[in-house]
Amino acid sequence: MQRIAHAGLLIALAVAATACARPTEQAVEPAATTAPGPASSPAPDARPNVIVIVADDLGFGDIGANGGTVIATPNIDALAQAGIRFTSGYVTAAVCAPSRAALFTGRHQQTFAYEYNPRARRDVGVPPDVRMIPDVLRESGYRTGLVGKWHLGETPEHHPLNRGFDEFFGFLAGGNGYLHEPGAGDEWMDNPVPGSRPGFQAMVLERGFEQLPPQPGYLTDILSREAVGFIERNHGQPFFLAVTHFAPHTPLQATASYLARYAHIEDQTIRIYAAMVSALDDSVGAIVDALERHGLTERTLVVFTSDNGCAAYIGEGKCSNQPFNGAKATYFEGGIRVPMIAAWPGRLPVGSVVDEPVASFDWTVSTLGLAGLPWRDQGYDGIDLLPWLTGGAAAPRNGMRWRTSPNYAIRDGDWKLINLERADGQGFRQLLFNLADDPGETRDLATAEPDVVARLEGVYANWKNTLPEPTHDSQRQGTLILPDGVEVKLYN
Repeated sequence: MQRIAHAGLLIALAVAATACARPTEQAVEPAATTAPGPASSPAPDARPNVIVIVADDLGFGDIGANGGTVIATPNIDALAQAGIRFTSGYVTAAVCAPSRAALFTGRHQQTFAYEYNPRARRDVGVPPDVRMIPDVLRESGYRTGLVGKWHLGETPEHHPLNRGFDEFFGFLAGGNGYLHEPGAGDEWMDNPVPGSRPGFQAMVLERGFEQLPPQPGYLTDILSREAVGFIERNHGQPFFLAVTHFAPHTPLQATASYLARYAHIEDQTIRIYAAMVSALDDSVGAIVDALERHGLTERTLVVFTSDNGCAAYIGEGKCSNQPFNGAKATYFEGGIRVPMIAAWPGRLPVGSVVDEPVASFDWTVSTLGLAGLPWRDQGYDGIDLLPWLTGGAAAPRNGMRWRTSPNYAIRDGDWKLINLERADGQGFRQLLFNLADDPGETRDLATAEPDVVARLEGVYANWKNTLPEPTHDSQRQGTLILPDGVEVKLYN
């Protein structure tokens, strides 16, 4: 349930499924740096593997490990029991593309002007001169794979195979269908976002540079099989695999087999959404099983997270960001504090809970540390978490920052300032919360704590002065009515 009333929230991703065509897939192999002697053989590369699994629009309270009771998520919950559950896991944006840009670059997306969702702009992506972490890993000898949603540019220069990935299977656009066509017992609903195209949306997939013919099956299952296939092909060398699922993003579509698990739920939206999350949970189980089959469990760091909070536009109470307020596209905790789990048997504590703030892009930067590659003084905003989590250092981060200009938010310690443009043109509405005392952000302390507001404004001003102007404008705006009746603008 969301405690903030949403009015006219027009937040959506454009659904486009055009592909960048090229005759054949060209997987780039890293060049050898030394040649073995005639009688020698190369030593096996025992560097750890990393798998990052990213859900799309999954709410903090949608999983059992975080207190969810509607949807059964046994595999995600088991991953939490095998490792660390982060209760203050954050993303750097409240919508899809900017969040992913930060994940794959290890940098705040605003530092390279990628501030808003590109929506229907196929030509907008992370600038080619901004190196992505998979590119660094590939050069060092890691095999790199992307399975799932990209949403970071659809032109050749932005294609995953030209941005550091050896293998790509999925779709370049920000949206897709889950089925080529619905079968008996399957259920689907029109995209509930105002302005989105009506009717059934069909699945379109690509491998490498080629668009594939219509594929049978369910999108989440197909992506799961591809992720397992990547592990099967590359289990003999260190690899980095990003599994960027589309579930449970709209359009809401599910198969009869998953729906049968939730036949007791009368509300169709909740039933389909729960079925979609169940498919996502099955995928986590399949990936973990593949690691176990190949004896890779203790050699592989597995991270599970979401790109932002669940979307209020699917309907009040249909998904859960509990116990937090707000939803996707907002800077309230429900939009930016997400499920986050990391497991690495033998290296990370088992069944632990960490409440210090951690950001999604910390995990990709941590991968550089695991690979023995430099990350300090390389321009990264993410940090290597492993020395801290394994007991060798102090907690590395105390604050977070967000911006979709002119709106912004700053977390510093337990204090969080949100600055939102008023819809009536009368300046800005500022809200201040103490997250230690009020994690649900129900008590605005801006008037009572002017010194804290001024200090956090200064933190933002210092950061703002380092940022370039965005490369593209916000192409989707909405409004939000706060509890005091003030209507504010949202940019994404």
